[in-house]
Amino acid sequence: MNRVGGGRARGDWARRYAPLSGALVAVLLAVLVLPSALNVPQSNPTQTLEFAPIPPDDQDQPPPDTSNLESLSLGSSSSVIGDSRGGDGVGSDLPPPPQVPEGAGDKPVTKRCVGNPPRQTEDPLAPPCVAHFAGDNGGATYMGVQADQIRVLFYWDGGFSDAVTSRGQEARPLDECIDLVETPPDPDEHVYLRELRNLQLYFNARYQTYDRTVHFVLCFDPTGTATPETRRADAALHLQNQRPFAVMPYASTFVDDYLEPMAAAGALVFAAPGGQRESYFQRYPGHIWGYLPSLEEQARLYSDYVCTQVVPYPVSFAGDGIEPGGDRVLGLLRSGDETLPKYMAFAALAKQEIEACGGEFEDERSFPVAESTSGTDAANRPGTNNNTAAIANMQSFQQSGVTTVIWPQGMEAQHSRAAGRTGYEPEWVVAGDGFHDGFWNAQDQDQNVWHEHAWVVSPALLQGPVAEGPCYAAIMEANPDSQDAAFVCAFYTWYEDLRQLFTGIQVAGPRLMPETVDKGFHAIPAIPSSDPSVPACFYRPGDYTCVKDGVAMWWDRDGRVPTAAGTDPRRPGCWRMVEGGLRHFAGDWPAHDVPTAVRPDDPCNGYAGRGWFP
Repeated sequence: MNRVGGGRARGDWARRYAPLSGALVAVLLAVLVLPSALNVPQSNPTQTLEFAPIPPDDQDQPPPDTSNLESLSLGSSSSVIGDSRGGDGVGSDLPPPPQVPEGAGDKPVTKRCVGNPPRQTEDPLAPPCVAHFAGDNGGATYMGVQADQIRVLFYWDGGFSDAVTSRGQEARPLDECIDLVETPPDPDEHVYLRELRNLQLYFNARYQTYDRTVHFVLCFDPTGTATPETRRADAALHLQNQRPFAVMPYASTFVDDYLEPMAAAGALVFAAPGGQRESYFQRYPGHIWGYLPSLEEQARLYSDYVCTQVVPYPVSFAGDGIEPGGDRVLGLLRSGDETLPKYMAFAALAKQEIEACGGEFEDERSFPVAESTSGTDAANRPGTNNNTAAIANMQSFQQSGVTTVIWPQGMEAQHSRAAGRTGYEPEWVVAGDGFHDGFWNAQDQDQNVWHEHAWVVSPALLQGPVAEGPCYAAIMEANPDSQDAAFVCAFYTWYEDLRQLFTGIQVAGPRLMPETVDKGFHAIPAIPSSDPSVPACFYRPGDYTCVKDGVAMWWDRDGRVPTAAGTDPRRPGCWRMVEGGLRHFAGDWPAHDVPTAVRPDDPCNGYAGRGWFP
C-alpha cells in the first residue's frame, strides 16, 4: 500500500469510518490497543439536579453550568429548508414554534442524569439534564419522526470482509437495510450490527428523546463497487423506503452523491466529512452537520498561530547549520495533489492569512502526492513521485536560505528524509490534517530532522487508552459482555457522531424538526475548554460544525505514547502537548515565540491519526 489509507475517497482527516484493510488493521490492533476518542476522567455524582435545555415549569432555577452547554435553550437561527413535514408526507406550512413540554421540571426521573450541575451522561459534552418528560410530543413532526420513533439511517459500502474483530474477518451484508429495533439480534450478525445495537440502547436510555425511540437502520449498498450513479440511486431508494429523519453516510467513495440528494429532500445529515469548506454546509442550511471544524476554521487556527508565535520572532528551534537568533526566512511547502483539493484550498487560505499579518515567503514549493509515506500514491499515477520532488524542494529551500518551513496540511514523509540526507534541519511548522498530527505517521519522518524541530497545530484531543474514554464506557454500560467495544471505539467515530445527533434531538425539544435542531445547537454558548481531552463545541451563526479550538505540539523522538503502542521498542516518538494540552481558539494564542512554552513533562498524545483508514 503506497498511499496511506489505500484507495480512500479521499483523505478525510478525521474520520475512522470506511473499509479497513484486514491485514493492516490486524497489525494496528496489535500495536495500538488502543487510542481513545476522548480520554475523560469519570466521576460519580453525589446528587442529581434537573437542568433542562428548555425552560422548566417550576420556579427553581438550577446553578449555572461551566461547560459549552451552560444556559442552553432553544436559540434563533438562519432560515432552514423545510420541505419534509410530518411523518407521512410532505407539507408546505411550518408548524408552530416549539412549546415548553408538559412534564419538564420537578417530576419523577426517567433519565439517569449525573454531575452537578447535572448533565445527561458522564461525558463532558453531554447536554444539560432533562430527566423527565410527559405530555404531547407533537407526533409526526417531520419526515422520519413519529410519536413513538425517530428513524436514523447508517449507510456503508456492502460486501467487504475487512473487520478484524474478536471473531476475525466478518463479511458485511450486501444490498440490505436492517432496522435494529424491529429485527431481533442474530448471534452471527456483523460486528457493525452488534455494536450499534449497544450504542442504540445506550443513547436511547441516557438521552432525552421525548417518548420516542431512535431506530438505527443500517443500509449496505448493493454492489460493493459504487459509482456516482449508484450512490444517487441508493439515496432515492432509501428516501422512498426508509424516509429517515437523519442519515450517517460512512461510504468510502462518492459520498457527496449520496449525501446531497438526502439533504435536498430534507433529511438531516450527521457525520459529514471533516475538513469541508463552510459553503459545503451552507448549501443546505441546518441540514448538514459535522463534528470536526470546517476548513476555514482550521486555517484560521493554524494561520493565527504562525502569525502570533512564528512571524514576529527570530530563529529559535532549528537544528545544526541554522544559527539561532537570526531572522526567520519562511518557505511554503504545500500539497499539489489534485485528487485531494481540500489541502490545496487550505494552503491557499493559510498563505493569504499569513501574508496579511506580515509573513513573507522567500520560496514556495509543492509535491504531487499527499497522505503518503512511501512517496507514491496507490494508483501510481505518472509523475506522482514525491521522492524526486522532495529532493528538489529541499535543495531549493536550502539555496534560498529558508530557516522555517510552513507546511499547511498534506502529510508525506519524503521531505524530512531528503532534508536529513543533506544535514538540513530547518524549523517545521505543520498544520494537522489527521495524518501529520498522529504519532503513527510522524514516526515515519526522519527522526533527527523532526526531533524538537517540528511543531504541529491541530484540533486533536489528548488521548489515552481507549478503555478510559466515553465511547468504551457507553458500549460496556449497554452490554458488559461486548467483545468489540475497543475495536469500535479505536477505529470509528460513531460515538462522537451519535453524541452530536442525540444532543440535537434533545435540545430541539419534543417538536422535532430541522428548525428546532438548528435553534438548539445555536443556543450553545461559546465557552473555552479547560480540559485537553474535551474540545470547545459550539455553533456560530451560519456555522454547522462543532469543534472550534486546537493545540500546539512538538515532536519528541524519544517520547512514548500512553497506550500499548508506546511499548513497541521499534517505534518510539510522540507529539508532546505544550501547556499541558491547553486548547486555544484562533485569535487566542499566547504572544510568545514557539518553544517558550516547552516543558520536559509536556504530555505525550496517544492520538494515532486517521491515516490508516481507506
